[in-house]
Amino acid sequence: MKTKAFISELSLQVFHLAEGAGETDISDIYCGDLLSDVMAHAKPSSAWMTIQGHINTIAVAQLKDAVCIVLVNGVTPDPQALEKARSQGISMLGSPETSASLCMKIAGKL
Repeated sequence: MKTKAFISELSLQVFHLAEGAGETDISDIYCGDLLSDVMAHAKPSSAWMTIQGHINTIAVAQLKDAVCIVLVNGVTPDPQALEKARSQGISMLGSPETSASLCMKIAGKL
């Protein structure tokens, strides 16, 4: 599923959409808040759902070649994290919903 369709399907807020990212394919979802777990298990081309809105999430997303970070539970990115996302080309999205509810909505559509 293309990122722009993913955003529309889940009614996500766009904090930052990297240039050209709307046409990037998302092939998997990874839900996790423990950065070491994400580093160990997230697959490339995933959308990563987390409550972690700080700068370290940008480094992990880059390391794992994530398509985007989706901040759940109404979390907004720290200003420093958002600036780093912009400079590194990492898309940051958000939702007031839980990762579980978002995953149920997108299940079977990727």
